Amino acid sequence: MTILAAFLALVDPIMDGRAYRGVAPDGVQAPYAVFARVASVPGVTLDENGGADNESETRIQLDIYGAAGDVDARAAAVRSALKTWHISNVIQLELDSYESEVKLHRTMLDIATIHQ
Repeated sequence: MTILAAFLALVDPIMDGRAYRGVAPDGVQAPYAVFARVASVPGVTLDENGGADNESETRIQLDIYGAAGDVDARAAAVRSALKTWHISNVIQLELDSYESEVKLHRTMLDIATIHQ
């Protein structure tokens, strides 16, 4: 399973099946989430010559859209789920905003992972 497939499996139940890679479909009902890989670096182990079982570092940006209370609750649920995820991770940044184009609140989580 790829890191993005594993991330979708973690987040999609929290979003009631409305977590999307890259872009949400037209007309999707809030709350929903969109995620994307923003950076990936292979071979981050310190083994001599890179080793045979290199791990990768991947940063994933998750954007949760909806009413303020929904966004806050779902972001908290994602933070809790990340603590028990089998993939090593840390939240690098969390940002709240209001998206006037879609008239929805947004919480963005920038998550760094280390994985095989």
